[in-house]
Amino acid sequence: MFNLEATLFSGQTFAWQKDGSTYRGVIGRHLVSLDASDPFSTIGSDPFLRRYFDLEYPYEEAEAHLEILDPMLGELLLAHRSIHILNQDPWETTLGFITSQNNTIKRIRTLLNALRQTYGKEVAPNHHALPTPDELLRGSSEEKLRALGFGYRAEYLLDAARKSNLLATVSDLADEEALQTLRQIHGVGPKVASCILLFAYGRKDVFPIDTWTGRILAHHYPGKDPSFFSPYGGIAQQYLFYAERRKIGSHW
Repeated sequence: MFNLEATLFSGQTFAWQKDGSTYRGVIGRHLVSLDASDPFSTIGSDPFLRRYFDLEYPYEEAEAHLEILDPMLGELLLAHRSIHILNQDPWETTLGFITSQNNTIKRIRTLLNALRQTYGKEVAPNHHALPTPDELLRGSSEEKLRALGFGYRAEYLLDAARKSNLLATVSDLADEEALQTLRQIHGVGPKVASCILLFAYGRKDVFPIDTWTGRILAHHYPGKDPSFFSPYGGIAQQYLFYAERRKIGSHW
């Protein structure tokens, strides 16, 4: 149905791990386990997972458009087809991408796991959800979060919790206004806001730019900006980002 491995480990989520033949992640208050030999029978029959893995979106149409648009991207689509953009919880996505700033993937997962175990609700033995905004504000402090290893990001996480009501307003806003609204949270700049908008609100044309994607654009698409890939900029950047990381051996 789609490329599950690339979807889960292409940098859009930090919630999953693969244990032998099982993909496992805590999504919201759900512990989800998928048998790698047949994950799609579980995904396809569960409404929660169908939405999470974005099964209703016409990816074939988007991929066909991008293949015609750009031959190099067409090769990546053939090699890694089909990466889906997950429908993630806005609060969890905000926590993840604030934590991601100037961090390695291994370190991001370590920090988020510490946050889960320290402040989150246990949803299954040895598996905890991320804390809600209220749970984080009640139980933590900047000093405590710094002690967990979050450093300067501790202040940003607490500000995000205090302003979490903003997240409920974003769905009704156009992309540019939504980006500006998200940037009212301390520590949320253009890249983090774009990631939240793409991975939590399904804005498929939003193209997050960081060191990696900026380098890709400069090298492979000189003179072009993300609007070149419209209306599927977010899908295009996910393939470009995933392929670039794999090329240099930086696996997720």
